This record gives sequence, structure tokens and C-alpha cells, in this order.
Amino acid sequence: MAIECTGRNVEITSSLMNLARERTERLERHLGGPANVRVVLSHVRHRFGAEIIATHRRRRWNAHEHTADPRAAVALAFEKIDAQAKKDLEKRRDRKNRSSPRRLAPEELEPQSAVPRKKPGRAALAAGPERRIVRSGRLSVKPMSVEEAALRIESSEDEFVVFRDSGTEKVSVLYRRGDGNFGLIEC
Repeated sequence: MAIECTGRNVEITSSLMNLARERTERLERHLGGPANVRVVLSHVRHRFGAEIIATHRRRRWNAHEHTADPRAAVALAFEKIDAQAKKDLEKRRDRKNRSSPRRLAPEELEPQSAVPRKKPGRAALAAGPERRIVRSGRLSVKPMSVEEAALRIESSEDEFVVFRDSGTEKVSVLYRRGDGNFGLIEC
């Protein structure tokens, strides 16, 4: 616990130091570790201002408060710091405990509807923030001819086949097009 108190046109009394120390101890209990606190007390035109800067493990919170009483200004500023720290900790805790889409079952991920959905267009896929890459496994690249790959697609429900062309030894992809024909990509 490191407390630094500075007074601008104000003398820092022992009661203000004790108040800052007590409130810092309370803040450290919420945070679960030591915090560095800097208290700047100022006096301008019959008003006392308290500025508090608290840091804890690379996180920083600021609070300003102006009242007629210096103790009240310090107490209200510490209330703001406590609220900021609690909000930050809750946000970090919620983010940490939030389940990822990979852990959810497919039924939980997409709501069931009676109307079948259309395939989204390419523009909708590019614009959506929901786009993600799902690994489905490894494919074995087997040597075969283009005709064998076409027979393999026709005999199964696969949309594409990755194979090594037995004639050229290049990796190729044969896919089923929307018009019923096949497309060939040679690498």
C-alpha cells in the first residue's frame, strides 16, 4: 500500500491521512492486492477539491470531487474509485467466465425455426461479425485421376474432394458447382 497525499493551498491533516489510509485498505480488500493511491487535495474559492488516482496491476482509476468539506470530498472521490474498480473487476470476471461458441452445443448456438433459411450471399458473409473458422478435421490427399475424384463426389454427399493428380503430381480440388457440373482447381 502506497499512499501519496499532496495539498494545493491546503494543509494535509492527520485525520485526512487516516481517512485516505482507511479507504485505501478497503479498496485493497476489493481488489485483492496492494494498490498505489495518489490523493491531491486543493482549495479554491471556499471549495475543496479531491482528485484521487489509484493504480493496481496495470489498471488505473481516476476520480474528482468538489465540496465545501475536505473530508467529504475525499470520501466521495474514494466512493467513485470503489465503484470504478468494482465495475472493472465484474467486467473482467464476466469476460473470463463467458462461454465460447465452441463449447456450446449446436442446438444452443442457433435457434430452431420452422422456416428453412437461405444461404447468405457473399456480401452478407463478409459483413457479418459472426463469421468464424471451424476446423472439421484433416483431409488425406490421395493420388487419383480427375475422373476418379468426380466418381467419388457423385457417390457421396461431399461438396469437394482434395486429391493429388496422379498424372501431374499436383494437388487439385474438384468441387460441385451450383449448376450441377464440376469445377477443378489445380495448384
